[in-house]
Amino acid sequence: MSEPPVPPNDRPAAPDSDESAPIADMREKFARESDRVARDPEAERAFLQNKIEIIRSHPTLSAAEKEEAVAPLLQQLRQLDDETGRKHT
Repeated sequence: MSEPPVPPNDRPAAPDSDESAPIADMREKFARESDRVARDPEAERAFLQNKIEIIRSHPTLSAAEKEEAVAPLLQQLRQLDDETGRKHT
């Protein structure tokens, strides 16, 4: 697992923050909790389709850049379809 990002030291703390409060890496705890939540394949499908549409309609990306960015999302969509028995779109 990579190291969590370190905040810059040159910025003052927010006025209402407690600089003495401990900072903890909670990624593993959230991952465990996420594993216990039931998946919603239709929500995942909608999320992936939306990301694909955002990339395809991006005004400054070239066609090649769009294709490169969309390819892994399409793969995830196909994998989700395979898991749920849905035909590929």
